Amino acid sequence: MRHRSPLKTALCSSAVLLSLLGCNGKGELTQDNGARTPDESPSTGTPSLPVPGFPNPSGGETPTSPEQPEPTPTPQQPAEPTPTPTPTPTPTPTPTPTPPPAPQFSRILWVAPSGSDSAAGTEKAPLRTVTRALSLLKPGEAVYLKTGTYTERLDLEEKGGSEASPLTLKAAPGATPVLKPTGSGTTLVDVEGAYWRIEGLTFDLAGDDSFAVFFRGVGSHHGVVRGCTAKNGTAGAGINVSEKASDILIENNVISNFNRNGDDSHGVIVQTTSRNVVVRGNDIHHNSGDGVQCIGPEGGATASGTPFDNLLVEDNELHENRENGVDVKTCTRVTLRGNIIWGHKTSSTSRGEGVVVHLSAKDVTVEDNVFYNNGRAISVGGVRVNGPPTNIIVRRNLIRDALGGGEEGSGIRVDTSTNVKVQHNTVWNVPGPCIVFGHGDTGNSAQLDVRNNVFAGCGVAVRGGPYRTGAVVDANLYFDTGGSAVFRLDGADMDFADWKAGSGLDRRSLEKSPGFLNIDTGDFRLGASSPARNAGLAVGLSHCGTAPDLGAFESDCP
Repeated sequence: MRHRSPLKTALCSSAVLLSLLGCNGKGELTQDNGARTPDESPSTGTPSLPVPGFPNPSGGETPTSPEQPEPTPTPQQPAEPTPTPTPTPTPTPTPTPTPPPAPQFSRILWVAPSGSDSAAGTEKAPLRTVTRALSLLKPGEAVYLKTGTYTERLDLEEKGGSEASPLTLKAAPGATPVLKPTGSGTTLVDVEGAYWRIEGLTFDLAGDDSFAVFFRGVGSHHGVVRGCTAKNGTAGAGINVSEKASDILIENNVISNFNRNGDDSHGVIVQTTSRNVVVRGNDIHHNSGDGVQCIGPEGGATASGTPFDNLLVEDNELHENRENGVDVKTCTRVTLRGNIIWGHKTSSTSRGEGVVVHLSAKDVTVEDNVFYNNGRAISVGGVRVNGPPTNIIVRRNLIRDALGGGEEGSGIRVDTSTNVKVQHNTVWNVPGPCIVFGHGDTGNSAQLDVRNNVFAGCGVAVRGGPYRTGAVVDANLYFDTGGSAVFRLDGADMDFADWKAGSGLDRRSLEKSPGFLNIDTGDFRLGASSPARNAGLAVGLSHCGTAPDLGAFESDCP
């Protein structure tokens, strides 16, 4: 798992390097260590007086001076020691003041319910309506809403926004503004322009049949909804991206209680012909449809055209929606990563899946998620109009504690599909099967790859059906806390040895206790003596030991 692994503290130390400045080995010529060469140039002045004990320069005898008494030496005064100069302290430079940060916005227009639309739009003289402020807004500027309720529908049209100069609508610092709809309409905030940022607002639809925010049209791109609350609508979704809108970020919002009288009303929906949407860090719950739905040109779509392309659903909590946490229909390039998905139950239109990938979905990755208390955690295949789901990866997910009491209570189900990889997952404590495959009623679970998983504590370890053409199932670990694990092949229950003989699968798999660190605290990493350590096959994923570990959590990584 990527973001569920315990934190590790790395302590770093740095060494202090000392360098010594060495001498060059050369002595300076001084009177103490060498003699100067006598001056050999000819004299041009008075001859030198003879020095006693040296020959007379004229060549004669050196005259003898009359004897004189030896003078008494004058006592030398001791030299006064030179005081060591007091070092002058280096003055501390006056720090250069840090320049104030550049203003985030070139202008701020303030709005308050008590303001006036004829006012200047300053903090002390705010405007009254958001609509008036939007009419004055220019690229690089912002509209700040003070605390209060604003009953109006907003049109965020094309106004020349850009990456460097976006258009911003947000709550004033510390404020809690609420927007509610008025009159008739399909949308509370209709975004048809580019580079709009909506931050910190509450959209209370109060039962109105409207979307909270609707990004639509080819001109609607590079939009952001961040830190908002959207609730209590009765339209088809809380936030809608469609009609060729693109490059939209939906981040850190709470989206709940969109209810269409038992029909679908999703937290977020992305639709045909749109592309490049990120749904990250949101809390999406108690909607009558899915937490997030990606819909294409088949399966109840409202528009024909190219499938939605490139969706990232990451680090969200998706829970207690009437249908599914995430529903991926005919869409391409979808990644579901790092989400916590729980509390989905069987209804008249759902099997209570945490994630369902069906119709003609293509190139979908479901990785590093945590699932619990769902009727079925992950389902691939099922409803089909044209081709089946193709190129689906399910890896490094933790699936635990599925629901019983009338629910299927299963971990992973792979029905009609092509090229599905189920690798490095941990499934624990589900009343139904850990994994089901080969039971699709519209075709085979073709080219299925199930390797390096831990399937433990399940009512049935594996339920294999007859439609499993080309399946590779191997290097998995199976375990049942009540005794031998139960395997079901074409409707008949059997033990592990008979399963291997009858199916021709799981030749290198194990039936042993996985040795989790602490199930009671939800720590599903592998203990030091776990037989699942270094027991996997190479499937193209990185690992930290001599071979991959089995299950969702790799051990011994720095």
